[in-house]
Amino acid sequence: MKLAVVGLGLIGASVAKALAGRASITGIDRDPGAVKKALDQGVISRGGSDPSLARGSEIVVIAVPVGSIVGAAGDLIPHLDANAVITDTGSTKEAIVRAIDALWPCFVGSHPIAGKENPGFGASQPDLFSGKVTILTPGAATRNSCLQRVRSLWEACGSKVVEMDPVQHDGLMARISHMPHLLSFASMGLAHDLHIHRELLGAGFRDFTRIAASDPVMWRDIFLANREQLLELVESYIRELEAMAAIIRQGRSEELEELLRGYSSLRRELYASAR
Repeated sequence: MKLAVVGLGLIGASVAKALAGRASITGIDRDPGAVKKALDQGVISRGGSDPSLARGSEIVVIAVPVGSIVGAAGDLIPHLDANAVITDTGSTKEAIVRAIDALWPCFVGSHPIAGKENPGFGASQPDLFSGKVTILTPGAATRNSCLQRVRSLWEACGSKVVEMDPVQHDGLMARISHMPHLLSFASMGLAHDLHIHRELLGAGFRDFTRIAASDPVMWRDIFLANREQLLELVESYIRELEAMAAIIRQGRSEELEELLRGYSSLRRELYASAR
């Protein structure tokens, strides 16, 4: 298999590492340092910044921030063979699928649920996708042959593959990923002086804010790309907080306990059913 990976950060380089030795891999990245590291480690067989390097590839994986994916596809398309498959790794899908479907007849949106808060080539690992889920989001005109080729790619990386409508995907991700990241980032706005109490910071604060260390450029693009879904959730969250604030303000002890018990039970049931 001839594979081109555009973007040698955490996800793109992990794809290359997972398939190293089983595919002829070209790495394309604007950062010459990332390309050099990938070449030196034998992760790719050739690399550079020019999109024309993708010429002759059977599958192209675009692993750049959400806001750059459609532009990257446009730069690549003039250099691709007619039967080449394009996929991406973006955390939002509706707008990307709609835009690239209009540009290329063999595109399949992908979203590997395997991110970490540490970005870049140095954080990549060959087993990043092992046992993790990758969501494929075919559009209305997606060819089954293209879908199956992308499915095989992610299965070769060790991923479990599921399919989902792009709009459904974005709604789900807003709830289980985008909103939690937004809240974690926002919580750091109240943490400016906590460095003076660093020795007192416990696991609760550490765990809640861990994802606030994630790549700001990536999350800027995700929040803006999925803004409608996300802003609806922000309004719902504000209403939930206001209701809790009223109960606390009025000292309604029994009602507060019952509310918290319901939240706690929901969380326990959610993860108990996932095991």
